[in-house]
Amino acid sequence: MKKDVKILLLSISFGLVFLLADAYLVELLFTANVLPAYIAEKEFIHHLYFRSFVAITFLLFGMTVSKMAQKCECAEGELLSQLKFENIVAEISSNFIGKKSYHIDEGIRLSLKKIAEFSDADRSYLILFSNYRDENDTIYKWNAEHVDDTNIDYVSVRHFPWWMEKLQNPEIVHISDVSKLPSEASKEKDALKKAGIISVLSIPLQSNGQLLGFLGFDSFSKKKVWSANYIKLMRVVGDIFVDSIERKKAEESVIKHKERLARAQEISHTGSWEIDLRTKKHFWSEEMYRIMGFLPDEIPINKEIYPSLIHPNDRSLFHSCVDKALSIPGYKFEVKTRVIKKNGSVCILHSLGEVTWDSEGRQVLFQGTTQDITDLSLVEEDLQRKNRNLLILQSTALIAASSLEMQDFLDDILMEILSYAGCNSGIVCLFSSHDRNFRICSSNGIKDELKNEINCINVEDPLFQIVPDIKSTWVTDELTNISGSLKKIVMNENVGRLVFIPVISREDLVGIVLLFPGHGTNISNTDLDILGNVGHQVGIAVENIRLVDETRKAYEELKSLDRMKDEFVANITHELKTPLISIKGYSEAIYDGLLGELDEKQRQCMKIVVSNSERLEQLIESLLNMNSLYFEKYHVLSPIHLKDVLDNAISTLSTRIEDKKIQLNTDYSFDMNLVYGNCEFLKYLFVYLLDNAIKFSSRGSVVSVSINEDDTSIYVDISDHGTGIPKICMDRIFDRFYQVDGSATRIHGGNGLGLYLAKNIVELHSGTIEVESEEGVGTVVHVSIPLYNSDIHD
Repeated sequence: MKKDVKILLLSISFGLVFLLADAYLVELLFTANVLPAYIAEKEFIHHLYFRSFVAITFLLFGMTVSKMAQKCECAEGELLSQLKFENIVAEISSNFIGKKSYHIDEGIRLSLKKIAEFSDADRSYLILFSNYRDENDTIYKWNAEHVDDTNIDYVSVRHFPWWMEKLQNPEIVHISDVSKLPSEASKEKDALKKAGIISVLSIPLQSNGQLLGFLGFDSFSKKKVWSANYIKLMRVVGDIFVDSIERKKAEESVIKHKERLARAQEISHTGSWEIDLRTKKHFWSEEMYRIMGFLPDEIPINKEIYPSLIHPNDRSLFHSCVDKALSIPGYKFEVKTRVIKKNGSVCILHSLGEVTWDSEGRQVLFQGTTQDITDLSLVEEDLQRKNRNLLILQSTALIAASSLEMQDFLDDILMEILSYAGCNSGIVCLFSSHDRNFRICSSNGIKDELKNEINCINVEDPLFQIVPDIKSTWVTDELTNISGSLKKIVMNENVGRLVFIPVISREDLVGIVLLFPGHGTNISNTDLDILGNVGHQVGIAVENIRLVDETRKAYEELKSLDRMKDEFVANITHELKTPLISIKGYSEAIYDGLLGELDEKQRQCMKIVVSNSERLEQLIESLLNMNSLYFEKYHVLSPIHLKDVLDNAISTLSTRIEDKKIQLNTDYSFDMNLVYGNCEFLKYLFVYLLDNAIKFSSRGSVVSVSINEDDTSIYVDISDHGTGIPKICMDRIFDRFYQVDGSATRIHGGNGLGLYLAKNIVELHSGTIEVESEEGVGTVVHVSIPLYNSDIHD
């Protein structure tokens, strides 16, 4: 550039010399008065023209060279600036390329210093907006040594509406003179002046159309106008920051995800594994190593190591499932195997996986999870055992509740016990205190000729010599030699051992159950405990059946002892209600799935158990309500809403309504007047009436409930289209224990207390009850209950 300037100056000098020489010559000629004559000479004119032309040429040449020199100088400056720009971008990029996420913060700070020095700024900063307004923004900053930013208030730019609006557009905020900010930016102006900032440049940073933050530069010492090239550089740096920050967030997210996954695997005892079927490379997660009982560097992971740890009895199953997964696209690999761990302990593992295939049908990846289900399996086994135990208890209670005939009860209960214990034969004997022997009342699996030879077992029989405690459940050792009444059964039925179950009621031995298991049948101690409980239930049921029989006889023979019998029945029902609470509670718990998921068949069975438990509960409540003392003790009355009582009664019978698919039509409103009564008794009143309507209606028929009222009473009508009541029986329908069909072969169950108790409850409430019925058409029950009258009832 200096050479070009010299040429320009030389050209201008030559041109000026020629022009000055010509001017001086003309002046001399003019002074000598010879100019006109000299001008006349053509040569002089030509000479003057030529010298002028040369001078002008030198001047033009000089001006042209000067312009070219200026252009060269600008181009050189642009080139140098571009090179410096690219060097800075390359240097800043080096702070991030190949760096881990935890190095990015330092890279940002170094880059801020570099770009600020390049752009001649006193301070540079990067502000990233938080995703939540109650969290602080992330700030990276650098400032020159002469700048004290301790007094600068880093107020979030979100509080500056004018500034924020421009950034969101997005627009670059370039303020060369803060004092000249417009009036709508008064808030920004005050804050910047307070900080001592003269010039500001803010460049918005965006990703996918969302404003992430901005890159800022401040000048404290002078007014600053940043050129387009500087702004271009800063935008490029901003893009580098955005890419780096997003990469950092992604890496941190991946790290957190891996940490959460590892923690989740640790909590659930689930390890992950994968096999690259192309490179044969195997991978185990940390939890997978922990499940297997090894450290990551302790064993090599290959296709032989895992099968070698599987229990020998489970290896064929494992290999079969693996072969299917590797040969059938889309096959869901699932297998449960026992694995022998490093310390020699055995655990149960549940593995799930799937093979990934490429578009050409080649195996690519085999991956899945393995969970240690040892504890879960033990819990499930324990739960199944408890469910099995609970089932025998429930079955025993159900049989006891549904059987009032001794022989039927003993036959059913013996079959249930044999099924639970896995035995093929057994007998039930009831103790006769008069004859001091055990009379055989029921048998199963015993040949008739053998059964006929044994009528009873005497208490002196050698059998009782091998039983240490007559009131404890007991399993004998292998029977190599036995004498007495059971010798023929033991010898002929290939009996291995003898199971002795005492039948106890109120601590008294009322009978025994003898089971004859085969040589391969296993009876555990837990089974013995459960069978002992069953023996107690059977004892109570036997005693109850006997008491019921005695009660029936007493009722038929001694009506004068009516009150004594009521008290006796109340005691019996209390005894029945005690086990029923547990039976009903556990039944509902199992049916609702609280003790484990049930399949459809199991749910149907449990539904029957729950339904019959509710039926038994109603039976017991009926027996309790029958007791006149019960009515006298609990006749507390108060104003009540009859609609709530009816809804409660209908809800109680919902299972029966659903089972028989009864269409229940109700016609009553919420705004009925109050009645004066007892909620519990009125509920049973409508339960008894509705239960009869449902019981004697055919499947899928209609039962209707309607309510009307006048100024004094509420009238409830319950109608059905069932079998109806014969006219000959209408006079006795309110008698206690009366049933239209009282035979042992009757179709409909019940105890004949429903209408009897209904009448007592209505009379307790000073109401009336009437029944209209026609055999084969249906029945309508009319009930009236007085309304609540505060003047009378209070």
